[in-house]
Amino acid sequence: MKKTLLILWAALASMALYAQPANDNCEDAIAVTTGEQVTFTTIDATDVGPAHPDCGSGGTTPDSIFNDIWYTYTADFTGQARWSMCGTVDYDTKIAVYVAGATCLPGDADLLICNDDGPGACDVASEALFDVTSGDTYLLRLGGYGDGGPGEEGSGTFTITEFIPAVPNDNCSNAIAIGLVDEYQFTNIDATTDGPDHPGDPNGCFGFNDPGAGSDVWYTFTPDFDGFVQWATCNTITFDSRLVVYGPNAACPPTADDLYACNDDGQGCASFSSSVNFQVQSGQTYLLRVGGFGGDQGQGAFSLTEIEPPIPPVNDNCTEPDSAYILSQDEANTFETFFAGTTVNGTFDSDGYVLPQCLTNQNGGEFSDVWYSFNTLGNTELELRLNAVTEGALFFVDLFLDCGNQVDTLTFPGACLFNTISEPFVTTTVSGLPAEPITLLVRVSTRLTSDPPGEFFIQLVGDIISGTEEPALVEELVAFPNPASNQIVASFNLLESSDVQVSLLNLLGESITARRLGQLPAGKHVESLSVSTLPNGIYFLRVTANGQARTIKFVKK
Repeated sequence: MKKTLLILWAALASMALYAQPANDNCEDAIAVTTGEQVTFTTIDATDVGPAHPDCGSGGTTPDSIFNDIWYTYTADFTGQARWSMCGTVDYDTKIAVYVAGATCLPGDADLLICNDDGPGACDVASEALFDVTSGDTYLLRLGGYGDGGPGEEGSGTFTITEFIPAVPNDNCSNAIAIGLVDEYQFTNIDATTDGPDHPGDPNGCFGFNDPGAGSDVWYTFTPDFDGFVQWATCNTITFDSRLVVYGPNAACPPTADDLYACNDDGQGCASFSSSVNFQVQSGQTYLLRVGGFGGDQGQGAFSLTEIEPPIPPVNDNCTEPDSAYILSQDEANTFETFFAGTTVNGTFDSDGYVLPQCLTNQNGGEFSDVWYSFNTLGNTELELRLNAVTEGALFFVDLFLDCGNQVDTLTFPGACLFNTISEPFVTTTVSGLPAEPITLLVRVSTRLTSDPPGEFFIQLVGDIISGTEEPALVEELVAFPNPASNQIVASFNLLESSDVQVSLLNLLGESITARRLGQLPAGKHVESLSVSTLPNGIYFLRVTANGQARTIKFVKK
Protein backbone atom coordinates (compact mmCIF):
# COMPACT_ATOMS: atom_id res chain seq x y z
CA MET A 1 0.00 0.00 0.00
CA LYS A 2 2.88 2.33 0.91
CA LYS A 3 4.56 1.62 -2.42
CA THR A 4 1.29 2.42 -4.27
CA LEU A 5 0.97 5.77 -2.49
CA LEU A 6 4.56 6.68 -3.40
CA ILE A 7 3.90 5.91 -7.08
CA LEU A 8 0.67 7.97 -7.00
CA TRP A 9 2.48 10.92 -5.33
CA ALA A 10 5.23 10.81 -7.97
CA ALA A 11 2.67 10.78 -10.78
CA LEU A 12 0.80 13.76 -9.31
CA ALA A 13 4.05 15.66 -8.81
CA SER A 14 5.02 14.99 -12.41
CA MET A 15 1.65 16.26 -13.64
CA ALA A 16 2.00 19.40 -11.52
CA LEU A 17 5.51 20.01 -12.84
CA TYR A 18 4.28 20.09 -16.45
CA ALA A 19 0.82 21.59 -15.86
CA GLN A 20 -0.24 24.67 -17.75
CA PRO A 21 0.42 27.93 -15.86
CA ALA A 22 -2.55 29.17 -13.81
CA ASN A 23 -2.76 32.33 -15.94
CA ASP A 24 -2.44 30.53 -19.29
CA ASN A 25 -5.81 32.00 -20.37
CA CYS A 26 -6.58 35.70 -20.61
CA GLU A 27 -9.64 35.27 -18.36
CA ASP A 28 -7.34 33.95 -15.60
CA ALA A 29 -4.96 36.93 -15.66
CA ILE A 30 -3.09 37.47 -12.36
CA ALA A 31 -3.03 40.96 -10.82
CA VAL A 32 0.43 42.49 -10.21
CA THR A 33 1.48 45.74 -8.55
CA THR A 34 4.13 48.43 -8.90
CA GLY A 35 7.54 47.30 -7.63
CA GLU A 36 6.53 43.68 -7.11
CA GLN A 37 9.03 41.07 -8.29
CA VAL A 38 6.87 38.55 -10.11
CA THR A 39 8.09 34.98 -10.65
CA PHE A 40 6.63 33.28 -13.72
CA THR A 41 6.92 30.40 -16.14
CA THR A 42 5.51 29.93 -19.64
CA ILE A 43 6.49 26.25 -19.86
CA ASP A 44 3.56 24.28 -21.31
CA ALA A 45 1.51 27.46 -21.83
CA THR A 46 -0.72 27.43 -24.90
CA ASP A 47 -0.95 30.04 -27.68
CA VAL A 48 -4.02 32.11 -26.82
CA GLY A 49 -3.61 35.74 -27.89
CA PRO A 50 -3.92 37.22 -31.38
CA ALA A 51 -1.13 38.06 -33.79
CA HIS A 52 -0.34 41.77 -34.22
CA PRO A 53 1.13 43.04 -37.52
CA ASP A 54 2.75 45.99 -35.70
CA CYS A 55 4.68 43.71 -33.29
CA GLY A 56 7.58 43.19 -35.65
CA SER A 57 10.48 40.84 -34.99
CA GLY A 58 12.55 38.39 -36.99
CA GLY A 59 11.56 35.01 -38.36
CA THR A 60 8.64 33.84 -40.47
CA THR A 61 6.00 34.75 -37.85
CA PRO A 62 7.09 38.24 -36.74
CA ASP A 63 3.61 39.20 -35.51
CA SER A 64 3.10 36.27 -33.11
CA ILE A 65 3.66 35.82 -29.37
CA PHE A 66 3.92 32.14 -28.48
CA ASN A 67 3.16 30.26 -25.22
CA ASP A 68 1.57 33.34 -23.65
CA ILE A 69 0.45 33.99 -20.07
CA TRP A 70 -1.57 36.94 -18.78
CA TYR A 71 -1.52 39.62 -16.04
CA THR A 72 -3.40 42.77 -15.09
CA TYR A 73 -1.74 45.88 -13.75
CA THR A 74 -3.56 48.78 -12.03
CA ALA A 75 -1.38 51.89 -12.02
CA ASP A 76 -0.92 53.78 -8.76
CA PHE A 77 0.66 56.79 -10.47
CA THR A 78 0.24 58.83 -13.67
CA GLY A 79 3.22 58.86 -15.96
CA GLN A 80 5.17 56.13 -17.66
CA ALA A 81 5.62 52.55 -16.45
CA ARG A 82 8.54 50.29 -17.31
CA TRP A 83 7.80 46.57 -17.58
CA SER A 84 11.15 44.79 -17.61
CA MET A 85 12.58 41.28 -17.46
CA CYS A 86 16.10 42.28 -18.55
CA GLY A 87 18.66 39.87 -17.08
CA THR A 88 16.05 37.86 -15.18
CA VAL A 89 14.79 35.28 -17.73
CA ASP A 90 16.22 32.13 -19.30
CA TYR A 91 14.68 32.39 -22.80
CA ASP A 92 13.80 34.79 -25.65
CA THR A 93 10.72 36.64 -24.42
CA LYS A 94 8.13 38.78 -26.20
CA ILE A 95 5.51 40.98 -24.49
CA ALA A 96 2.46 43.11 -25.25
CA VAL A 97 0.51 45.72 -23.28
CA TYR A 98 -3.13 46.50 -24.06
CA VAL A 99 -5.04 49.73 -23.47
CA ALA A 100 -6.79 50.43 -20.19
CA GLY A 101 -10.09 48.58 -19.99
CA ALA A 102 -9.27 46.06 -22.74
CA THR A 103 -11.27 42.85 -22.32
CA CYS A 104 -10.41 39.25 -23.13
CA LEU A 105 -9.46 38.43 -25.73
CA PRO A 106 -8.04 41.81 -26.82
CA GLY A 107 -7.99 42.75 -30.48
CA ASP A 108 -5.41 44.48 -32.63
CA ALA A 109 -7.06 47.85 -31.94
CA ASP A 110 -6.46 47.31 -28.19
CA LEU A 111 -2.68 47.01 -28.55
CA LEU A 112 -0.84 49.79 -26.68
CA ILE A 113 2.76 48.66 -27.15
CA CYS A 114 4.79 45.49 -27.68
CA ASN A 115 8.44 44.48 -27.48
CA ASP A 116 10.61 41.56 -28.52
CA ASP A 117 14.17 42.45 -27.47
CA GLY A 118 14.76 45.23 -24.95
CA PRO A 119 17.51 47.85 -25.28
CA GLY A 120 21.23 47.32 -24.75
CA ALA A 121 22.10 44.69 -22.15
CA CYS A 122 18.58 43.24 -22.27
CA ASP A 123 19.70 41.10 -25.20
CA VAL A 124 16.71 38.82 -26.04
CA ALA A 125 14.79 39.71 -22.87
CA SER A 126 11.91 42.17 -23.25
CA GLU A 127 11.29 45.63 -21.84
CA ALA A 128 8.49 48.09 -22.65
CA LEU A 129 7.63 51.63 -21.57
CA PHE A 130 3.96 52.62 -21.63
CA ASP A 131 1.90 55.60 -20.52
CA VAL A 132 -0.37 54.97 -17.55
CA THR A 133 -3.05 56.87 -15.64
CA SER A 134 -3.47 56.30 -11.94
CA GLY A 135 -6.40 53.95 -11.27
CA ASP A 136 -6.56 52.51 -14.77
CA THR A 137 -6.06 48.78 -15.30
CA TYR A 138 -3.93 47.43 -18.16
CA LEU A 139 -3.85 43.92 -19.60
CA LEU A 140 -0.35 42.39 -19.93
CA ARG A 141 0.65 39.46 -22.13
CA LEU A 142 3.98 37.61 -21.76
CA GLY A 143 5.19 34.93 -24.16
CA GLY A 144 8.08 33.96 -26.37
CA TYR A 145 9.66 34.56 -29.76
CA GLY A 146 9.16 31.89 -32.40
CA ASP A 147 10.12 31.35 -36.01
CA GLY A 148 6.95 29.71 -37.31
CA GLY A 149 6.28 27.88 -34.03
CA PRO A 150 6.52 26.21 -31.67
CA GLY A 151 7.71 29.30 -29.84
CA GLU A 152 10.22 29.58 -27.07
CA GLU A 153 9.20 29.04 -23.45
CA GLY A 154 10.94 29.44 -20.14
CA SER A 155 10.92 31.02 -16.71
CA GLY A 156 12.12 34.10 -14.86
CA THR A 157 10.98 37.21 -13.04
CA PHE A 158 9.80 40.69 -14.00
CA THR A 159 8.98 44.00 -12.34
CA ILE A 160 6.84 47.01 -13.22
CA THR A 161 8.24 50.31 -11.97
CA GLU A 162 7.63 54.00 -12.48
CA PHE A 163 9.99 55.27 -15.16
CA ILE A 164 11.80 58.56 -14.50
CA PRO A 165 13.59 59.59 -17.72
CA ALA A 166 17.27 60.60 -17.60
CA VAL A 167 16.68 63.05 -20.48
CA PRO A 168 13.83 65.57 -20.05
CA ASN A 169 12.46 65.06 -23.56
CA ASP A 170 13.03 61.29 -23.59
CA ASN A 171 9.30 60.71 -24.12
CA CYS A 172 7.19 62.04 -26.96
CA SER A 173 4.73 63.43 -24.38
CA ASN A 174 7.55 65.63 -23.01
CA ALA A 175 8.75 66.93 -26.38
CA ILE A 176 10.55 70.28 -26.22
CA ALA A 177 9.10 73.05 -28.40
CA ILE A 178 11.74 74.71 -30.60
CA GLY A 179 11.83 77.23 -33.42
CA LEU A 180 14.44 77.71 -36.11
CA VAL A 181 17.78 77.03 -34.41
CA ASP A 182 21.46 76.86 -35.28
CA GLU A 183 23.70 74.30 -33.53
CA TYR A 184 21.17 73.48 -30.83
CA GLN A 185 22.92 71.30 -28.22
CA PHE A 186 21.29 67.97 -27.31
CA THR A 187 22.00 64.46 -26.04
CA ASN A 188 20.27 61.09 -26.27
CA ILE A 189 22.60 59.41 -23.78
CA ASP A 190 20.56 57.13 -21.48
CA ALA A 191 17.39 57.87 -23.45
CA THR A 192 14.89 55.06 -23.97
CA THR A 193 12.91 54.32 -27.14
CA ASP A 194 9.21 55.13 -27.34
CA GLY A 195 8.79 55.92 -31.05
CA PRO A 196 7.28 53.41 -33.47
CA ASP A 197 9.20 51.03 -35.71
CA HIS A 198 8.89 51.32 -39.50
CA PRO A 199 9.50 47.76 -40.75
CA GLY A 200 8.10 48.51 -44.21
CA ASP A 201 10.82 51.15 -44.72
CA PRO A 202 8.40 53.40 -46.66
CA ASN A 203 10.86 56.27 -47.07
CA GLY A 204 14.05 54.28 -47.37
CA CYS A 205 15.36 55.55 -44.02
CA PHE A 206 15.15 52.37 -41.96
CA GLY A 207 17.31 49.82 -43.74
CA PHE A 208 20.15 47.62 -42.56
CA ASN A 209 17.86 45.46 -40.40
CA ASP A 210 16.95 48.30 -38.04
CA PRO A 211 13.37 49.59 -38.49
CA GLY A 212 13.53 52.39 -35.92
CA ALA A 213 15.44 55.24 -34.29
CA GLY A 214 16.58 53.93 -30.91
CA SER A 215 17.30 55.95 -27.77
CA ASP A 216 15.09 58.71 -29.17
CA VAL A 217 14.45 62.23 -27.89
CA TRP A 218 11.65 64.52 -29.04
CA TYR A 219 10.93 68.08 -30.15
CA THR A 220 7.98 69.95 -31.66
CA PHE A 221 8.21 72.63 -34.33
CA THR A 222 5.35 74.97 -35.30
CA PRO A 223 6.46 77.36 -38.08
CA ASP A 224 4.93 80.76 -38.72
CA PHE A 225 5.66 80.52 -42.45
CA ASP A 226 5.00 78.31 -45.47
CA GLY A 227 8.09 76.84 -47.09
CA PHE A 228 10.89 74.33 -46.62
CA VAL A 229 13.19 73.60 -43.69
CA GLN A 230 16.33 71.55 -43.28
CA TRP A 231 16.88 69.61 -40.06
CA ALA A 232 20.44 68.35 -39.78
CA THR A 233 22.99 66.79 -37.44
CA CYS A 234 25.43 66.87 -40.35
CA ASN A 235 29.01 66.69 -39.01
CA THR A 236 27.97 68.03 -35.58
CA ILE A 237 27.36 64.88 -33.48
CA THR A 238 29.27 61.94 -31.99
CA PHE A 239 26.95 59.06 -32.94
CA ASP A 240 25.12 57.40 -35.87
CA SER A 241 21.90 59.43 -35.94
CA ARG A 242 18.49 59.04 -37.52
CA LEU A 243 16.06 61.95 -37.97
CA VAL A 244 12.33 61.26 -38.18
CA VAL A 245 9.51 63.78 -38.73
CA TYR A 246 5.83 63.04 -37.99
CA GLY A 247 2.71 65.03 -38.77
CA PRO A 248 1.52 67.52 -39.36
CA ASN A 249 -0.34 67.60 -36.01
CA ALA A 250 0.40 63.97 -35.12
CA ALA A 251 -0.55 62.85 -31.61
CA CYS A 252 1.89 61.41 -29.06
CA PRO A 253 2.97 58.73 -29.41
CA PRO A 254 2.78 58.85 -33.23
CA THR A 255 2.02 55.79 -35.30
CA ALA A 256 3.95 54.49 -38.28
CA ASP A 257 1.27 56.01 -40.52
CA ASP A 258 2.17 59.51 -39.22
CA LEU A 259 5.63 59.36 -40.82
CA TYR A 260 6.21 62.55 -42.82
CA ALA A 261 9.96 62.63 -43.62
CA CYS A 262 13.15 60.93 -42.45
CA ASN A 263 16.84 60.45 -43.05
CA ASP A 264 19.49 58.00 -41.93
CA ASP A 265 22.72 59.31 -43.47
CA GLY A 266 22.64 62.72 -45.14
CA GLN A 267 24.19 63.72 -48.46
CA GLY A 268 27.73 64.84 -47.78
CA CYS A 269 27.42 64.20 -44.01
CA ALA A 270 30.33 62.37 -42.39
CA SER A 271 30.28 59.65 -39.72
CA PHE A 272 26.68 58.63 -40.47
CA SER A 273 25.21 61.97 -39.40
CA SER A 274 21.89 63.05 -40.90
CA SER A 275 20.07 65.74 -42.86
CA VAL A 276 16.43 65.88 -44.00
CA ASN A 277 14.50 68.54 -45.93
CA PHE A 278 10.72 68.81 -45.58
CA GLN A 279 7.93 71.18 -46.49
CA VAL A 280 6.02 72.99 -43.73
CA GLN A 281 2.82 74.98 -43.41
CA SER A 282 2.31 77.92 -41.07
CA GLY A 283 0.52 76.96 -37.85
CA GLN A 284 0.96 73.20 -38.34
CA THR A 285 2.95 71.30 -35.70
CA TYR A 286 5.59 68.73 -36.62
CA LEU A 287 6.98 66.11 -34.24
CA LEU A 288 10.76 65.76 -34.51
CA ARG A 289 12.38 62.54 -33.31
CA VAL A 290 16.14 62.12 -33.20
CA GLY A 291 17.59 58.75 -32.29
CA GLY A 292 20.39 56.40 -33.20
CA PHE A 293 20.88 53.55 -35.63
CA GLY A 294 20.88 50.39 -33.53
CA GLY A 295 20.12 52.54 -30.48
CA ASP A 296 23.43 54.41 -30.81
CA GLN A 297 23.82 57.21 -28.26
CA GLY A 298 25.84 60.39 -28.08
CA GLN A 299 25.67 64.15 -28.03
CA GLY A 300 26.25 67.15 -30.23
CA ALA A 301 24.14 69.73 -32.01
CA PHE A 302 21.48 69.99 -34.69
CA SER A 303 20.23 72.88 -36.81
CA LEU A 304 16.72 73.62 -38.05
CA THR A 305 16.85 76.27 -40.77
CA GLU A 306 14.58 77.68 -43.46
CA ILE A 307 15.88 76.87 -46.94
CA GLU A 308 15.11 77.18 -50.59
CA PRO A 309 14.36 73.62 -51.72
CA PRO A 310 17.38 72.06 -53.48
CA ILE A 311 16.97 71.71 -57.23
CA PRO A 312 17.20 68.06 -58.27
CA PRO A 313 18.97 67.09 -61.51
CA VAL A 314 16.86 67.48 -64.64
CA ASN A 315 16.92 63.70 -65.19
CA ASP A 316 16.09 62.88 -61.57
CA ASN A 317 12.95 60.94 -62.57
CA CYS A 318 12.91 57.77 -64.63
CA THR A 319 10.03 59.17 -66.66
CA GLU A 320 12.18 62.14 -67.77
CA PRO A 321 15.57 60.65 -68.74
CA ASP A 322 18.32 62.50 -70.57
CA SER A 323 19.20 61.24 -74.04
CA ALA A 324 22.37 59.27 -74.68
CA TYR A 325 23.65 57.39 -77.72
CA ILE A 326 26.25 54.89 -78.89
CA LEU A 327 29.78 56.19 -79.55
CA SER A 328 32.64 54.75 -81.59
CA GLN A 329 35.83 53.66 -79.86
CA ASP A 330 37.75 56.61 -81.31
CA GLU A 331 35.10 59.12 -80.29
CA ALA A 332 34.93 57.68 -76.77
CA ASN A 333 38.70 57.42 -76.32
CA THR A 334 39.26 61.09 -77.17
CA PHE A 335 36.42 62.04 -74.77
CA GLU A 336 35.02 64.26 -77.49
CA THR A 337 31.55 63.14 -76.45
CA PHE A 338 30.25 61.86 -73.13
CA PHE A 339 27.07 62.10 -71.06
CA ALA A 340 27.59 63.95 -67.80
CA GLY A 341 25.47 64.24 -64.71
CA THR A 342 25.32 64.45 -60.95
CA THR A 343 23.62 62.61 -58.10
CA VAL A 344 23.84 65.69 -55.83
CA ASN A 345 20.34 66.78 -54.70
CA GLY A 346 18.75 63.75 -56.33
CA THR A 347 15.56 62.57 -54.69
CA PHE A 348 14.78 59.02 -53.55
CA ASP A 349 11.47 57.35 -54.34
CA SER A 350 11.51 54.15 -52.30
CA ASP A 351 8.20 52.93 -53.75
CA GLY A 352 9.24 49.94 -55.81
CA TYR A 353 12.92 50.88 -55.73
CA VAL A 354 15.09 48.05 -57.06
CA LEU A 355 18.62 47.72 -55.70
CA PRO A 356 21.51 47.47 -58.21
CA GLN A 357 22.31 43.80 -58.76
CA CYS A 358 26.05 44.37 -58.28
CA LEU A 359 25.45 45.95 -54.86
CA THR A 360 26.89 43.44 -52.40
CA ASN A 361 25.06 44.67 -49.28
CA GLN A 362 21.35 44.39 -50.12
CA ASN A 363 20.04 45.55 -46.72
CA GLY A 364 18.39 48.73 -47.98
CA GLY A 365 19.38 52.37 -47.59
CA GLU A 366 18.70 55.70 -49.27
CA PHE A 367 19.72 56.38 -52.88
CA SER A 368 19.99 59.28 -55.29
CA ASP A 369 19.61 58.30 -58.93
CA VAL A 370 19.47 59.89 -62.38
CA TRP A 371 18.42 58.39 -65.71
CA TYR A 372 19.44 58.23 -69.38
CA SER A 373 17.73 56.67 -72.39
CA PHE A 374 19.47 55.21 -75.46
CA ASN A 375 18.87 52.90 -78.40
CA THR A 376 21.11 49.85 -78.83
CA LEU A 377 21.02 50.24 -82.66
CA GLY A 378 21.30 46.46 -82.95
CA ASN A 379 24.60 46.14 -81.06
CA THR A 380 24.55 42.73 -79.38
CA GLU A 381 27.49 43.80 -77.22
CA LEU A 382 28.25 47.23 -75.73
CA GLU A 383 30.98 48.70 -73.59
CA LEU A 384 29.59 50.77 -70.69
CA ARG A 385 32.01 53.28 -69.16
CA LEU A 386 31.71 55.26 -65.93
CA ASN A 387 34.01 57.98 -64.65
CA ALA A 388 33.66 59.71 -61.26
CA VAL A 389 34.43 63.39 -61.85
CA THR A 390 34.04 64.34 -58.17
CA GLU A 391 36.92 62.91 -56.17
CA GLY A 392 35.69 60.28 -53.71
CA ALA A 393 32.15 60.07 -55.14
CA LEU A 394 30.80 56.56 -55.67
CA PHE A 395 28.24 55.33 -58.22
CA PHE A 396 26.39 52.26 -59.44
CA VAL A 397 25.32 52.00 -63.08
CA ASP A 398 22.72 49.49 -64.25
CA LEU A 399 20.23 49.02 -67.10
CA PHE A 400 16.44 48.90 -67.26
CA LEU A 401 14.02 47.80 -69.97
CA ASP A 402 11.62 50.45 -68.65
CA CYS A 403 11.03 52.24 -65.35
CA GLY A 404 9.66 49.12 -63.67
CA ASN A 405 11.84 46.40 -65.14
CA GLN A 406 15.53 46.06 -64.32
CA VAL A 407 17.71 44.19 -66.81
CA ASP A 408 18.69 40.77 -65.48
CA THR A 409 22.48 40.44 -65.36
CA LEU A 410 22.12 36.70 -66.00
CA THR A 411 20.39 37.45 -69.31
CA PHE A 412 22.58 40.46 -70.14
CA PRO A 413 25.93 39.77 -68.40
CA GLY A 414 27.85 42.89 -67.45
CA ALA A 415 24.74 45.09 -67.11
CA CYS A 416 25.85 46.53 -63.76
CA LEU A 417 29.08 48.18 -62.65
CA PHE A 418 30.43 50.46 -59.94
CA ASN A 419 33.52 52.53 -59.27
CA THR A 420 35.70 52.69 -56.17
CA ILE A 421 37.68 55.51 -54.60
CA SER A 422 40.92 53.97 -55.89
CA GLU A 423 39.43 53.25 -59.33
CA PRO A 424 37.19 56.16 -60.41
CA PHE A 425 37.12 55.11 -64.11
CA VAL A 426 35.60 51.67 -64.72
CA THR A 427 34.21 49.77 -67.69
CA THR A 428 32.08 46.70 -68.32
CA THR A 429 31.00 44.80 -71.42
CA VAL A 430 27.26 44.20 -71.66
CA SER A 431 26.53 41.12 -73.77
CA GLY A 432 23.47 39.13 -74.80
CA LEU A 433 21.63 42.12 -76.28
CA PRO A 434 19.13 41.34 -79.06
CA ALA A 435 20.14 41.93 -82.69
CA GLU A 436 17.14 44.18 -83.27
CA PRO A 437 17.41 47.77 -81.93
CA ILE A 438 15.77 48.30 -78.53
CA THR A 439 15.56 51.29 -76.21
CA LEU A 440 17.08 50.86 -72.75
CA LEU A 441 17.40 53.06 -69.69
CA VAL A 442 20.68 53.69 -67.85
CA ARG A 443 20.38 54.40 -64.11
CA VAL A 444 23.30 56.02 -62.28
CA SER A 445 22.87 55.99 -58.51
CA THR A 446 24.70 56.74 -55.28
CA ARG A 447 23.90 54.93 -52.06
CA LEU A 448 23.66 57.96 -49.78
CA THR A 449 23.52 55.78 -46.67
CA SER A 450 27.20 54.97 -47.08
CA ASP A 451 28.66 56.84 -50.06
CA PRO A 452 29.12 60.49 -51.16
CA PRO A 453 27.26 61.75 -54.27
CA GLY A 454 28.87 63.87 -56.94
CA GLU A 455 29.47 64.48 -60.65
CA PHE A 456 30.23 61.76 -63.21
CA PHE A 457 30.06 60.95 -66.90
CA ILE A 458 29.14 57.78 -68.78
CA GLN A 459 29.85 56.55 -72.30
CA LEU A 460 28.22 53.80 -74.39
CA VAL A 461 30.59 52.29 -76.95
CA GLY A 462 29.64 49.95 -79.80
CA ASP A 463 30.35 48.90 -83.39
CA ILE A 464 27.08 50.25 -84.79
CA ILE A 465 27.12 53.91 -83.76
CA SER A 466 24.67 56.76 -83.77
CA GLY A 467 25.07 58.71 -86.97
CA THR A 468 26.45 55.77 -89.01
CA GLU A 469 23.81 56.36 -91.66
CA GLU A 470 23.06 60.02 -90.88
CA PRO A 471 26.19 61.77 -89.52
CA ALA A 472 25.92 64.59 -86.98
CA LEU A 473 25.96 68.08 -88.49
CA VAL A 474 28.51 69.38 -85.97
CA GLU A 475 32.08 68.03 -86.12
CA GLU A 476 35.49 68.90 -84.72
CA LEU A 477 34.09 70.76 -81.71
CA VAL A 478 36.91 72.26 -79.61
CA ALA A 479 36.69 74.60 -76.59
CA PHE A 480 39.66 76.82 -75.71
CA PRO A 481 41.31 78.00 -73.58
CA ASN A 482 40.53 75.12 -71.23
CA PRO A 483 40.58 75.90 -68.32
CA ALA A 484 39.03 79.30 -69.10
CA SER A 485 38.81 82.39 -66.91
CA ASN A 486 37.17 85.22 -68.90
CA GLN A 487 35.80 83.70 -72.09
CA ILE A 488 35.48 80.33 -73.79
CA VAL A 489 35.89 79.97 -77.55
CA ALA A 490 34.02 77.31 -79.52
CA SER A 491 35.56 76.11 -82.77
CA PHE A 492 33.46 73.72 -84.86
CA ASN A 493 32.77 72.55 -88.39
CA LEU A 494 29.29 72.36 -89.98
CA LEU A 495 28.71 69.64 -92.56
CA GLU A 496 25.88 71.63 -94.10
CA SER A 497 24.12 74.97 -93.71
CA SER A 498 22.23 74.86 -90.39
CA ASP A 499 20.33 76.88 -87.81
CA VAL A 500 22.91 77.03 -84.97
CA GLN A 501 22.77 77.76 -81.25
CA VAL A 502 25.69 77.84 -78.79
CA SER A 503 24.91 77.17 -75.10
CA LEU A 504 26.63 76.91 -71.72
CA LEU A 505 25.26 74.32 -69.26
CA ASN A 506 26.00 73.40 -65.65
CA LEU A 507 26.50 69.86 -64.36
CA LEU A 508 22.77 69.51 -63.75
CA GLY A 509 22.23 69.91 -67.50
CA GLU A 510 20.56 73.30 -66.98
CA SER A 511 21.19 76.06 -69.52
CA ILE A 512 23.13 79.01 -68.07
CA THR A 513 23.25 81.08 -71.23
CA ALA A 514 22.45 80.52 -74.89
CA ARG A 515 23.14 82.46 -78.07
CA ARG A 516 21.32 81.78 -81.31
CA LEU A 517 23.63 82.32 -84.26
CA GLY A 518 20.94 81.82 -86.88
CA GLN A 519 21.50 80.10 -90.25
CA LEU A 520 25.22 79.50 -90.81
CA PRO A 521 26.84 78.09 -93.95
CA ALA A 522 28.72 74.79 -94.04
CA GLY A 523 32.34 75.01 -92.96
CA LYS A 524 34.48 76.17 -90.06
CA HIS A 525 33.12 78.60 -87.43
CA VAL A 526 34.48 80.22 -84.28
CA GLU A 527 32.30 81.80 -81.57
CA SER A 528 33.12 83.05 -78.07
CA LEU A 529 31.04 83.30 -74.89
CA SER A 530 31.84 85.16 -71.67
CA VAL A 531 32.38 83.00 -68.56
CA SER A 532 33.82 85.71 -66.30
CA THR A 533 30.81 85.72 -63.93
CA LEU A 534 30.58 81.94 -63.54
CA PRO A 535 31.75 80.37 -60.28
CA ASN A 536 34.78 78.13 -60.63
CA GLY A 537 33.88 74.57 -61.60
CA ILE A 538 33.03 72.20 -64.44
CA TYR A 539 30.68 73.25 -67.26
CA PHE A 540 29.63 72.15 -70.72
CA LEU A 541 29.65 73.97 -74.06
CA ARG A 542 27.03 72.72 -76.51
CA VAL A 543 26.63 73.52 -80.21
CA THR A 544 23.25 72.59 -81.68
CA ALA A 545 22.66 72.50 -85.44
CA ASN A 546 19.15 71.78 -86.77
CA GLY A 547 18.38 69.99 -83.50
CA GLN A 548 21.56 67.84 -83.49
CA ALA A 549 24.02 68.65 -80.72
CA ARG A 550 27.66 68.21 -79.82
CA THR A 551 28.78 68.83 -76.22
CA ILE A 552 32.23 69.30 -74.73
CA LYS A 553 33.38 69.78 -71.13
CA PHE A 554 35.48 72.72 -69.93
CA VAL A 555 36.72 74.05 -66.61
CA LYS A 556 36.19 77.59 -65.31
CA LYS A 557 38.98 78.74 -63.00
